[in-house]
Amino acid sequence: MIALKPGGLPWLLRHELRMTLRTKKTGPWAWAILIVGILFMHGIGALSVFGFSKMRLAPENLHMIFGGMGLFSVAIMLAASLQMTVNAIYTRGDLDLLLSSPLRPGTILPVRLLAVGLAVMLSSLAMAACFMNPGAVMVSGRWLVGYVTLPALCMMAVTVSFLLVLGLVKLVGARRARTAAQVLGGVIGIGAALAAQIPNMNSTADKATQSKNFQAMAALGDHPAMVPVQWLGAAITGEPLPFLILLLVSLGGFVLVTITLGPAFVRSVNDAAGTEATPRRKQGDAGPLVLRTRGITGTVLWKEWRLILRDPSLLTQVCSILLVAAPIVLPSIGKHINTASGEQLAFGWMGIVPVAGLLAGALAWLAFAGEDAPDLLGTAPVPARRMLRDRLLAAALPAIVPATPVCLYVALSTPWSALLLWLVTLLSVTTYLAMDMRQGPVLGGRKAFQKRYQSNVIALFGEMLLGFVLFGLGWAVLKFLAPVWAVPLLLVLNAGALAVLLWPKRSAD
Repeated sequence: MIALKPGGLPWLLRHELRMTLRTKKTGPWAWAILIVGILFMHGIGALSVFGFSKMRLAPENLHMIFGGMGLFSVAIMLAASLQMTVNAIYTRGDLDLLLSSPLRPGTILPVRLLAVGLAVMLSSLAMAACFMNPGAVMVSGRWLVGYVTLPALCMMAVTVSFLLVLGLVKLVGARRARTAAQVLGGVIGIGAALAAQIPNMNSTADKATQSKNFQAMAALGDHPAMVPVQWLGAAITGEPLPFLILLLVSLGGFVLVTITLGPAFVRSVNDAAGTEATPRRKQGDAGPLVLRTRGITGTVLWKEWRLILRDPSLLTQVCSILLVAAPIVLPSIGKHINTASGEQLAFGWMGIVPVAGLLAGALAWLAFAGEDAPDLLGTAPVPARRMLRDRLLAAALPAIVPATPVCLYVALSTPWSALLLWLVTLLSVTTYLAMDMRQGPVLGGRKAFQKRYQSNVIALFGEMLLGFVLFGLGWAVLKFLAPVWAVPLLLVLNAGALAVLLWPKRSAD
């Protein structure tokens, strides 16, 4: 290993990257699955590039397409950068130690933001490489310019995210800025996902309407307001002048912001550390201890939900799971499925099946693998089986309760389909609970929620595969099985999944 001078910028950058990307060692099976997944994504990228290469597009249209893709990438990277910037400033809690160390204060901010940028850049390049590499082989080596333009866009997103965080500190204060930044990041991510699905929202219209809409979108590309988008597309495709300007703006802006706003950064850290508690918390701390009688189940439920609600970062990370519904629901708007019961169900309602399961699985991970005090719960004067049941109930209710009104609304027009949809959703919740509750405890507890898949790649691919399987099962049951057969089958599957879920673990007894 290369010996770096302690206190220097490379030494501190290596430390920041190690803290940002730190993960457990994975076994050979995890690496094998990861390699297979990368090859699979390269295959999808090759098919996409092959279809794209058959299109004959004018340069301005090509720039418009890549400009739109660049804006989408910047929005996604900005949402991720906001999350990581807030965590770097407020959550890790080591800035006071760094500022009081012999390190130069002027190096702390650039290194920390550069580490955030590199972390976001690695995930973005991992996905984009599955398309750039086949494009370089099948079309032109010019596709490899993305290995330069994408990091430039990432540095621009990190710079903007830092400016937004400082602006929020000035606007709403250091304590509330954390929550506001988390919410803003979620809004930006959701907005990008919705905007990316606009071309698919009218996929069921007739050819004349689709042609008219396409012409309208093409005419919109000629509007003067779209010139920046076309310029961005020209920079992404490697046009010399726009490419150089993009590099100058991204790198120059990053250096300028980190140098000029370093003192404001230090003040924001000091403000966050010195902010007093809110009046409500002061009143609660000063008042007498009040024991509320909720019963065992109510106490466990309140404990699990309160730990999530009191942490804005964790709350937004859990709610961001709902974003997975966008690629499923939005393209299917207007599409219908003719069920075996003779009803016609809007296909978009099937999106609640994987979303409910993923949400329940995330809450189960927090309740079991991310539990900060498992020994304390293990010694509580409560039967282990009841504690297990109540914690599973705390993870299942936030997913089942919102899904039930959706199914009731669907039942107004298609009652049998709504019943089957609810049973499949219940099966999804139960199976995801059974999968995620059996993951081992992790270092860092609940704070490691955002990195829960880095140490368990198999769980990531398992959850993705399970979502597709359950979605396909719901479609097959609605499409081919009459209710007289589908209802008993789903009841048996739910009973089996519930039995597996409540099967006692040796370590929990």
